[in-house]
Amino acid sequence: MPLATNQQVQEFVDRRIRPRAEQCRALLNALLDDKAEIDDVYAACNQSSPTWTDSRTDGPPHLLMPADVLSYNAFITALIPNIRDAADYPAVVKACVRPVGEG
Repeated sequence: MPLATNQQVQEFVDRRIRPRAEQCRALLNALLDDKAEIDDVYAACNQSSPTWTDSRTDGPPHLLMPADVLSYNAFITALIPNIRDAADYPAVVKACVRPVGEG
């Protein structure tokens, strides 16, 4: 297999690595925001008899249950440190070109 040319490496970095790095950073920031805002929602869904029911009417394949909300919280609680504390996450952030929120 031949080595990529400098131009091919540059194109890969510009088309794939930098955009993906910005997506990773945006995902982490969104998850941190969700985590910061979920306390009251978590408490409502964690009752012995939660009263919330998903009232979406646009036909999602699955209406969520309170347990799904709790599962999402558990998922993001595990995922946040796996992204933020990854040894190579600083290199990912350095690959970002655009400021946070610009897309």
